Amino acid sequence: MNAGQTPPSSDALRDGLHKANALVALLDEEFTLLKAGDLESFEALQAKKSSTLEALSALVPVLTGEASLAETEQDDGATLALVDEIKGLLAICRDAHLKNAMLIDRKIEATRSALDVLRSSRSADTGETYDRLGKLKRGHSRGRQTDV
Repeated sequence: MNAGQTPPSSDALRDGLHKANALVALLDEEFTLLKAGDLESFEALQAKKSSTLEALSALVPVLTGEASLAETEQDDGATLALVDEIKGLLAICRDAHLKNAMLIDRKIEATRSALDVLRSSRSADTGETYDRLGKLKRGHSRGRQTDV
């Protein structure tokens, strides 16, 4: 921790615990929105998630052990328990974030596959389509002439 920074108070740690619980809920909601394909709500949720993460970032020195808790307050047992609870919730958040990232990766891969199929079917020039007059027109394939 920098020399000018003071360790967080018990109130700041309790607020951090509240923020960590909120982040768990936001990540669960994010997963639900991703499964449903509601990208507008997903995008709106990102602002809340970002502000929650920003608030939690103030606790990083204490959570990583860079700052001493002995300077915070006399009730070290309760403070250590609070820090451990926040760490546990953040581990849950990490796992939820990874689950969401895997779902996003799967959706991106499915979209890429669908685009590849569409691109390949367009370039193959096979299959049946209709001409300007609405008559059936067969595409080209090797050894075969079109009917139109």
